[in-house]
Order: sequence, then structure tokens, then C-alpha cells
Amino acid sequence: MAERIDPAVLNREVNFFVNKGTEAAPNWIMVGCGNSKDYGGAANLVTLNCDSGKKKVPDGEEPDYDMQLTGFVFEYAAADIATNVSRREFETWFKTVPQVLRSYRLAGKYTNDLVREFQAYIASFRETGSNGEARTYTIAFTIVGLPELSDQE
Repeated sequence: MAERIDPAVLNREVNFFVNKGTEAAPNWIMVGCGNSKDYGGAANLVTLNCDSGKKKVPDGEEPDYDMQLTGFVFEYAAADIATNVSRREFETWFKTVPQVLRSYRLAGKYTNDLVREFQAYIASFRETGSNGEARTYTIAFTIVGLPELSDQE
């Protein structure tokens, strides 16, 4: 991994990876055609009706996390499928019943950049585009459990 030259910079590049191996022997493959990644979570709050008035408090459950990926559609030759992740694979994983829980990683490219690792199901898949223009796909992921945060090595 490359070291940052400046001590503080805007994080303008975050890459998305799919584990195409196993949990014991991961094989992280970058989604090279991804161009937008939206990630976040929300805590569930409940309103308590107390003698002193209403109070909003966390419900005590884990927050819900999700992610959305948008990418350009590329068709890969059979010999290149193992080293790439295509929208065809995402769609195949999406339509498989029951769907398999997969491992993903959202990570910066420099040493000590934030790495978020999580397991998720594909909640929705959409492909769009006009003839003669670059087609894109959008995938929504529902994250199961809490993401693990670490630093890029």
C-alpha cells in the first residue's frame, strides 16, 4: 500500500471489494467498474412517554446499515471472470434463491485509510441506460450485523 504524502487530505477514492474466496482463504476482488458508493446506517429510536415529558432514546438494538453501489456495465471474457466482478455476477447472486450471504469490503487505497468489512445480501438490482450510451447498474445491499472497522495495511 502507498503511504499518504500529506498528513490530511480529502478521501476522494474508496474502492469496493467482493470476497470471491472463502472466509478461511479470502480472495478480495475489486469492483473495477464501480463509480459511486453510498454507505450508511441508522439507529432505531423509540419515544418514551415519561412523567417529565417525552424522550427519544435508542431502542437497544444494533443500528441498521446499508450500501448502494453504482457501476458501469462491462462484459468480461470467460478467462477474465475470476479476476473481475461484473453486473452479471451481481444479478446472478441477487436472483439465486435462497441468496447467499457474501462478504464485502469498502476501503481507501492508502495505508491507514478506513476499511469497512461486512456481510450483506443484495436487496435490489437495477440496470439502466439508453442505446448508444454507457449502461449502468445500481445495487442496494442490506448489511447483516455490524461492519468491522480497521485500517488499511
